[in-house]
Amino acid sequence: MALRSPIYLDTETLLSQAEYYDIDVPRQAEITEKTVRKQTGGGKVGMGGFALEGSRGTDVEFQSTYSLAPKQKATFSKVIDALINDANAVKVDPDGETPLVRDDLVQIEGTTRITAASLAGKMFFILRRLMDTVDADLDSLRNLDVNNLPFAEQLQRVYLRNELLPIPILLELTGSNLPQKVYINVPPDHFLGEASANRIEGELRVLGSVSRLIPGGSDGYLSAEQWLLHDWEHMMRRLLMTEVDDHVRELVSHFNLDLPAEDVHAHIAGPAIVVDAIGLY
Repeated sequence: MALRSPIYLDTETLLSQAEYYDIDVPRQAEITEKTVRKQTGGGKVGMGGFALEGSRGTDVEFQSTYSLAPKQKATFSKVIDALINDANAVKVDPDGETPLVRDDLVQIEGTTRITAASLAGKMFFILRRLMDTVDADLDSLRNLDVNNLPFAEQLQRVYLRNELLPIPILLELTGSNLPQKVYINVPPDHFLGEASANRIEGELRVLGSVSRLIPGGSDGYLSAEQWLLHDWEHMMRRLLMTEVDDHVRELVSHFNLDLPAEDVHAHIAGPAIVVDAIGLY
């Protein structure tokens, strides 16, 4: 298989999967090199008309130690290859005939985009951050003014300068072989190098574990509050979720966002699956 270049990688979870399936993982090695050099000394000893030339020496050992760490791309790629080919632990490009249950490891390829729920989740995170510095109550949240200067400045940082916030991101992945909708939960803190949220939209492969299987029908839905109101207090979440649809639609309208009519607002409608991302590449 080809060397993969991840833009997002939950290394701890990946290595835990490798340990569970008894896969050897390249680890940092301490290398010690030893060399031996002979130091010699020479001279002449005269005895009458004769001279004897002699030499004597001492073996001197030189030692150097350094660390050799495995490269992240290589480790990531080798572990995935082993999970897929040796352990048969990953369901690659599953389709409608593939049985799926919670905690299944899957690799799915398609086109990803950030949902309205995550776009609004950024806004609610900004509001919670502002509430730590200014007086605000629930009524002020119900009457959002995007032109309010402190609020507007925060919006610019997040939506125009793409500030990466410490909140999970909900992506929709289209173009897979699965008949149901596919959503990818991307927890924060695992982006690599220069990668950021502006690189997780587009054609990608996702390695992750199935966390939710949402059936179809009138009862088939999952609340999107974990992406909308991440880290909000429980009662505040209950109160805000009763009217969150209006806030999300207002935000989408304000930024003239061209999103699907059936995008995720307050909940995810089934049939659908949610996959917790381990790696994006």
